[in-house]
Amino acid sequence: MPLTPLRGAGLTALILTLSACGAGLPGTPTTSPSTGPSTGPGNTISDTLAPQGVASPVTLTAGQPQQLTVTVGGRAPTPGQLVWTTTNAAVATVTQTGLVTPVSSGNATVRAALSSNASAFIDFPLVVRAAAPAPTPVPTPAPAPATGFAQQVLDLVNAARAQARTCGATAYAAAPALTLNAQLGQAAQGHAADMAAQNYFSHTSKDGRTAAQRIAAAGYAYRTWGENIAAGQATAAQVVDGWLKSEGHCRNIMSANFRELGVGYAQGGSYGHYWVQDFGTR
Repeated sequence: MPLTPLRGAGLTALILTLSACGAGLPGTPTTSPSTGPSTGPGNTISDTLAPQGVASPVTLTAGQPQQLTVTVGGRAPTPGQLVWTTTNAAVATVTQTGLVTPVSSGNATVRAALSSNASAFIDFPLVVRAAAPAPTPVPTPAPAPATGFAQQVLDLVNAARAQARTCGATAYAAAPALTLNAQLGQAAQGHAADMAAQNYFSHTSKDGRTAAQRIAAAGYAYRTWGENIAAGQATAAQVVDGWLKSEGHCRNIMSANFRELGVGYAQGGSYGHYWVQDFGTR
């Protein structure tokens, strides 16, 4: 429709096209409104630019920017042709390209006005609602220590350390008994549970951590450490017997450098049973 020129403005006919979340101008036919979340341009509404125009209220969520688009004469405005302002920057800010950033809950009005005649404008009433709070993460409970198995393994290890033995080609004298340490136990149990849950068998965790890193992360300030792992054995007696028959594992068990022990056990994965021994001295 032709525009009645604004008083003293000397303007030719201008048509504003507004696109923002499906909002329309009063008395103007619109296309079918969007029924889903606002993830792109809204419906397009055309109307004659009047001395003032007011769009239907637009509801936005704090922290989710929205582009408001106004065309002049069916074309995108040239740089500087429109001036964008907001009545409440604490609620919503706007750039000179019409990008609105909702800041906090409340009400504000964003205006797009012709720079050549501030009386020719269109207002966008905004209702900003607070963003939904992020769900509180549920902490993953630390794996419960396998206390019964830990004591069984400790007793078997100390029985082995009580007498001299040969590990491969290396002879070891009897060594002092070890004591259980809760921090070493946490590191060992965590690794056993992780291997069972993620179906792998390695001293290196799936996330790349080494045994030393796991032990330190459990709060154990070690001077020296060692680790034995095993998979498939169903009992503590079987796993300790297997470790004693393996030269490297036997050396860890018989080393007089170690004073404390942590034991982990978990069921699952391809092997069915996963065992971890973490040795340490502080």
